[in-house]
Amino acid sequence: MFTLDFLNQVAINLERDSIYHLAEKKIPSIHGSTVGFKLEHFIFDAFAYAPSMALFEILREEEFAPVKNANGASYDTPDSAKLMLLRLHSRWVVAAGGFLTHSVPLYLTGVEISPLCSYAGENLEAICRGRTFHAPCEITY
Repeated sequence: MFTLDFLNQVAINLERDSIYHLAEKKIPSIHGSTVGFKLEHFIFDAFAYAPSMALFEILREEEFAPVKNANGASYDTPDSAKLMLLRLHSRWVVAAGGFLTHSVPLYLTGVEISPLCSYAGENLEAICRGRTFHAPCEITY
């Protein structure tokens, strides 16, 4: 476990030694789109300051839904992250023996499971087995 002092020192060092990545972005204006530049940091910039590090290969649809762009962009938006979570939770319901119905296409909606019920799809059988859930819906305690 790292102490708060240690983490603060890492943050100070990272800020002091920062390397910014230059990203070219289209910026909307009243005269149409123009090109602008954005200074960015990435999570891997902090790796050099960590006393140890481990990487895990994960399934994107289960573990990674970044929000990097505003709604309306073609990827990595708040709406796309929400939809990925709803789809993941829908798979959990079915895996736990539940059934889903829907009035809109299921690829546009899903089920949201409260983290008070399950963090990673565990212990849902008692809640879901044999029950039918009409998407969109929320499963809470």
